[in-house]
Amino acid sequence: MTCLTTKRPGLLAKLMTTAAAGCLVLAGAAPALAQSAPDTSFRVTGFADASFVYLDNGITTSSEFTSMKFTPIFQFQYQDLVLFEAELEIENAGGETEVALEYAQADFFVHPNAVIVVGRFLSPFGQFFERLHPSWINRMADTPAGFGHGGLQPISETGIQVRGGIDLDPGTFTYSIALGNGPRVGEEGDTELEAFDGDDNDNKAISGRFGLLVIPNLELGASFLTAKVVGLEAEAGPGLIEPTEADLFQWGTDFAYTGGAWDIRGEYIRSNRDPINTAVEHAVDVEEFPTLESTAWYVQLAYRLSGTPGFPALANVEPTLRYGEYDITGNHELAEHSAENRWDVGVNYWMTPSLVAKTVLQRREFTARAPDEVTEETRLIVQVAYGF
Repeated sequence: MTCLTTKRPGLLAKLMTTAAAGCLVLAGAAPALAQSAPDTSFRVTGFADASFVYLDNGITTSSEFTSMKFTPIFQFQYQDLVLFEAELEIENAGGETEVALEYAQADFFVHPNAVIVVGRFLSPFGQFFERLHPSWINRMADTPAGFGHGGLQPISETGIQVRGGIDLDPGTFTYSIALGNGPRVGEEGDTELEAFDGDDNDNKAISGRFGLLVIPNLELGASFLTAKVVGLEAEAGPGLIEPTEADLFQWGTDFAYTGGAWDIRGEYIRSNRDPINTAVEHAVDVEEFPTLESTAWYVQLAYRLSGTPGFPALANVEPTLRYGEYDITGNHELAEHSAENRWDVGVNYWMTPSLVAKTVLQRREFTARAPDEVTEETRLIVQVAYGF
C-alpha cells in the first residue's frame, strides 16, 4: 500500500489506489511523527486487527480468539523526488512473536505521469491485495476464496516497476509494469506467488495491470503475469527423474464501483502452468505433474446505510455480501485442500472513519474432497480493525 504525500496533485490523482487514498485520509488527520527538515518528512501509519472465529464442519466445532495483528507502515520522503516505505506484519502465533516484511521499496517520482519503484513491492496484478489487504479497508473479515497468501493472486515481487497514469478526455488510464525475480514452485507442487530475494532461473517475470476510469467512480482493470518456474530436487538427492522448467501465464480482469454509499467490486484470475517435473515435500524422487490450471473469482458488494434517508440510527451500519469460487485442475492434493465455493454475509459497524467492527457468517463448500471427508464448513467471524 503506497501512501503518497507528494505536492504534485496531478501525479497523486493518477497513481493513488484505494488503499493509498485511505492512508492519505489518516495522514491528513494526524501530524507527522517527526520532521527533521523542511525537505524531508517521516511518518508511521498502518493498521491492526483482532478476531474471534467459531467453526462448525458437521463433525467438530471450535471457537478461538486470534492474536492481534499489528502492521506498521514506515515512510520517509525527500522533497517530491523519492519516497521510501516499508510494511511489517507483527503477530503472536503459538506463543511466539512473528515479524514478516510485506514490502520495502523506494518510489522515485521521475515524471508527472510515471513513478519508478524498486525493491520488494506488492504485485501490480489485480486489485485485491495491493489495494484492499489492510483489514480496515477490506469490507469482509477474510480474503476471498483463492486470494491472499497461498492463493492464486500474485502477492509481491522483488524487482523494478514503472507505474503511472494519463488523463483522457474523458477519464483516466493507469498502468503498472513490473520486472522481477518471479514466482517459484512450492513443496506441494503448487506455485508460490510471492517475492523472493534470489532467482532460481535465468528468466525474469513480467507482470502488470492496466486500468481505465471512463465514468466517475467506476474502474475497469486487466492484469497479466508471465514467468518460468523450475522444479525442485528431491530431498534424497538426484533420482530417476530430473526436475524441469515450465512456463507460467496468468491473466485477470477486475472492476470496482465506489459511488456514494455503494462499494461493488469483482475480480477474475486464470492461471496456466505447463507440465513440470518437481519434488514435493519429503518425496524420495521427483514426480511428473500435468498442466496445472486454476481459476479464482469473486463478486462483492457493500452498502453504507448512511445513504438511507430517515434512518439516522443506521448511518454507521454497512451490510456486506460476497460470493467466490476457487477451482484447481492438475494437482489433486492441492485441489482437495483448497478448491472451494464460498459465501460471505456480513454487517459492519463504523465507529469512526477508520475503526470498524465486522460480523461475518461464512459458508464454505470444498468441491474436490471425497464424500467421507469434511466437505462443508460454516464459520462465524467477528473482527475489529483499525487504521492509523
